[in-house]
Amino acid sequence: MPLHVKSESVPERKGVRTGDQGEGSMISRKGYGNECSLMIATRAPGYHTRPHVHESEQINYVLDGEIWFFVEDQGFRCKKGDFQRIPANKIHWAWNRSDKETVVAEAHAPGLVGGNAGEGAVALFAEGEAPRLRNPGANRYVPYDSAAAERKYFGK
Repeated sequence: MPLHVKSESVPERKGVRTGDQGEGSMISRKGYGNECSLMIATRAPGYHTRPHVHESEQINYVLDGEIWFFVEDQGFRCKKGDFQRIPANKIHWAWNRSDKETVVAEAHAPGLVGGNAGEGAVALFAEGEAPRLRNPGANRYVPYDSAAAERKYFGK
């Protein structure tokens, strides 16, 4: 487990969401340490997660494209160069309503590497360093009327 990992050594996690987790495809790469994780995620047009919550604070930075992030009843149209924050334990979801891929860097503190959130993630620890993860959080999908929040911005 090194402190530095070359790009080609970080596996891509390719996933297609359907049902309870949302709709659409995403390719992500993730690294983590004791206190935070960083994920670079490419979301296809139409990608739409279902409402979920986690104990991690999340900061998003849009590297390319545009995407809507929702935090409970508030929607944020984020374009290349925009930052957006999701407080810990707040219901949120994302929707790529554009016709192009969107690339987002997501930082989570504490790291979001529990459960399947950590699949394919690369640990960044020095040789001989014992990982001391602080609450490796995971997504929990929750019931929430996301359609009502979205209607405020898009109608019907």
